Amino acid sequence: MPKRRRNKRKTGTNPATATWIFVVVLLVLGGGLLMRGQIKTVIRATHVDQTSTGTVMGQTTAAQRKFIKKMAAPAVRVYQQNGQVLPSIVIAQAILESSWGTSALFQQANNPFGVKGSYQGQSKSFPTSEYVNGKKIQIHANFRDYPSLTAAILDHDALLKANYFKQTVTDYQTAAKLLQENGYATDPDYAKKLDNVIATYNLNQYDT
Repeated sequence: MPKRRRNKRKTGTNPATATWIFVVVLLVLGGGLLMRGQIKTVIRATHVDQTSTGTVMGQTTAAQRKFIKKMAAPAVRVYQQNGQVLPSIVIAQAILESSWGTSALFQQANNPFGVKGSYQGQSKSFPTSEYVNGKKIQIHANFRDYPSLTAAILDHDALLKANYFKQTVTDYQTAAKLLQENGYATDPDYAKKLDNVIATYNLNQYDT
């Protein structure tokens, strides 16, 4: 009896099919790498955009946001009354001079601007840094002791208007430059620091 011939199933892959599979795999892998590269590019671009546009309120601490609001409310109110000093300058100076409201001068004398002298006969002595011939030194000086933050801002505005802003100033960069040129602070980078603080924390929003 003749043996039945069995049809053996080929276990190998047709060369044409193998080629197509290889091409598909390459396309899938290439597409995946391309997408990963695009995603990384978007992430980097987003990070740079956030940094450059100053989305800083999300990066500040709760204490810093609280201090900005604490200064902004009376600064805006006083500016609406007298139109003397831009709120952005008031807040920025307070940030720099009082180290975000942590200085003893601010906490004990309601003096966020480092204004020296006496207020209605009231003053307190504190250590402070000064620049003499370009060198930073430590000294003790008398600073004005205010009964309230609003009183401090009113006095500060009157002081700046009388001695540093002879004309009406409506942009913070000009105001910072005038403070530097007219000797409000001995720090040679004072105007630049004010500009940076205002831009970083978007403080000029309070000027409008």
